[in-house]
Amino acid sequence: MRGDVVYCIYGAHEGREKDYFFGGFCTVAEAEAETAKLRLREMSGRNWAEQYHNHGFVVRDTLIQTDFEIPPRPKPRDRYFVRGTRKENRPGTWPSTIVEVFRRANAGGEPEKVCEYERNYGLLQTFEPFRQGGREFALISPQYTGTSVLDLATGRVIAVEPVSSAGFCPVGFYVPDWWDLHDESVIPGSEYWNADREWSSGEFGFVWGCVWGDDSSWKVQHLDLTEIQSGAIRRNERFGYVELATDRYRSPCFGPEGTLQPQSSDPPPFIKVERWNEKTNVTFAVEMQFDFASGKPTEWQRLRTAHFE
Repeated sequence: MRGDVVYCIYGAHEGREKDYFFGGFCTVAEAEAETAKLRLREMSGRNWAEQYHNHGFVVRDTLIQTDFEIPPRPKPRDRYFVRGTRKENRPGTWPSTIVEVFRRANAGGEPEKVCEYERNYGLLQTFEPFRQGGREFALISPQYTGTSVLDLATGRVIAVEPVSSAGFCPVGFYVPDWWDLHDESVIPGSEYWNADREWSSGEFGFVWGCVWGDDSSWKVQHLDLTEIQSGAIRRNERFGYVELATDRYRSPCFGPEGTLQPQSSDPPPFIKVERWNEKTNVTFAVEMQFDFASGKPTEWQRLRTAHFE
């Protein structure tokens, strides 16, 4: 964080005004190991460093100028799992689901039960853990026509979307984690670090599902999570009537129970968010039906890429 030191590698060459940046590292040992690799690199049978950086490489101390810290791993999506148990209700009504939430253990340990709640429908994929402001939460849907937020530290629901009998019925959720969008190839304090690399911070998400009765395909909507710690969650249809091609995606929260996995999971392949120069784009993989003769969409024109602030 701010005031800490990172170690940046630069290559110098005769006649070049500016040294070339090769990356930042958290320790001197890491920087020296990378420098040793650079010195041995060859290209077309020649020593690459002598050809392009004939004044050698230098490691320079650099102070971090941001308060941002790279979030720890595992991602919340890899850290938690749920177990759903069918609960029968009175005859002629849908069964409910008792949802138990667990925190995965390290190797050799036992999962820790966080809490449980009842959902008045099948579970589907209505559980998505995420982090915001150093705390862990989860999007859930106890009422099948609305989204709620669960505090994973206390096991209590802290925000609820207003309930509507004809509301949007969640089938799945996605909140982009920092590790979904970035890696450690660029660290705070390095020359290429900028505000885009400090994003995202769990302040928005996506829900896919349908308005009640329109379950021929899954549509996607935006979730504003900026005020969940004050009890508010807002959903909007800013992308229009977009039908997602969700394919066979399954969140790791619904996968094998037990210990943490060595590899991080991938985000949903049908939602891709990017940020460049502090502008955010989201790309959806969508389902579209076309009239074969005319080649035109049979219902409405849908955009594959949307932009939001």
